[in-house]
Amino acid sequence: MDSLTQAVLGAACGQAVLGRKIGAKALAWGAIAGTLPDLDVVSRVFSEHEIYGLLYHRGVTHSIFITLLASPLLGYLAHKQRGAVAVLFGLLLVLFIGGVGLQEESSIMQGIGLFILAVTAWVGWRYWGSKNPPQLKAEPGWKNWSWMFFWAILTHWLIDACTSYGTQIFEPFSSYRVSFNNIAIADPIYTLPLLLAMIIIPFFKNNKWQQRINTTALVLSTAYMGLSFVAKTQVNSIVAQNLKEQGIEQLDFLTYPSILNIMLWQTTVETKDAFYYGTYSFWDEDSKMEFKKLPKQHELLDKWAEEEFVQILKWFAQGYYSVEEGENGELYMNNLRFGLMGFGFLKGKGEYVFRHKIYLKDGQLEAEGVREAQDIQMDLLFELLWKRIWGDKHPVVHQ
Repeated sequence: MDSLTQAVLGAACGQAVLGRKIGAKALAWGAIAGTLPDLDVVSRVFSEHEIYGLLYHRGVTHSIFITLLASPLLGYLAHKQRGAVAVLFGLLLVLFIGGVGLQEESSIMQGIGLFILAVTAWVGWRYWGSKNPPQLKAEPGWKNWSWMFFWAILTHWLIDACTSYGTQIFEPFSSYRVSFNNIAIADPIYTLPLLLAMIIIPFFKNNKWQQRINTTALVLSTAYMGLSFVAKTQVNSIVAQNLKEQGIEQLDFLTYPSILNIMLWQTTVETKDAFYYGTYSFWDEDSKMEFKKLPKQHELLDKWAEEEFVQILKWFAQGYYSVEEGENGELYMNNLRFGLMGFGFLKGKGEYVFRHKIYLKDGQLEAEGVREAQDIQMDLLFELLWKRIWGDKHPVVHQ
């Protein structure tokens, strides 16, 4: 899920495990632990090609293997040399933000990287160079620190696996992506209880109240996650019913919620020669769904089927992709696991979250992401989202 959610969930894990010993400071350490797996994005700075970013993100740092291996190691560092963990975290942030800034020649990104570097240097001095480094209320043992890192990292990839993007939890032994498709990559209702708890807890000096607030936030967020599975089960039944009534012989189908909520759901249905895309809201007056047909045209990729970039894109799409041919012979591969921007109501380009152009350049196959979706006005997308959530099956907007 989004970085804010991962940080506040990690903070809640930190408070749950270490809160009784070190108070509200456990929130900060939990937030660091919960963010660490996503620092695999540093790999993008060193990647030879943007396509490899699809392989590396949510890869080995989100795996069961690394969770079991890294937790005791980080726990030992936090117990013996807490500054090492904080400085490592800061340096990884600097490396990523500064690296992206250099790649994009962005002075803002480079400036942020330098700011984080300064903060990291200060933390290192406070813990290692100062005669009086900051002390904790009570010193947790190695097992306590390890247990905190374990839960913060485990819950990180668990909720990532609930999104459509998926997570390679079996790396380095298997690159299979686990995707439960029950919650969007950003959902404020899941995040809000955890965020409020993180803000409120430092104002309470009573440790019992800190723990009660934290527990309440975890229960509310977990209950909402459970509700998303219930909603998905109901939507699956409705999609199956519509396919039967409309005579669509599916091979398989996916259901996944739209961004920011679990009330409006999308589906991508695979048939022999095409995909069908549809939406359903729990506020719809009836359960009848309207489908948009998207021809597969997978045969267009046959001549490049063995090329590495094509294989990576196919792996990422998990079979849910369509192909279009451009005016100059280039191909466009559309990933259909994430639905359509604007739910199929937009006219023109920019409907796909992941769309890649595949073409020959100097005799070599090239693949690059197409950023058409960035040209769509955000207020237009939110207007479509709002109207469709509340049951408007044919929303009218001004483009």
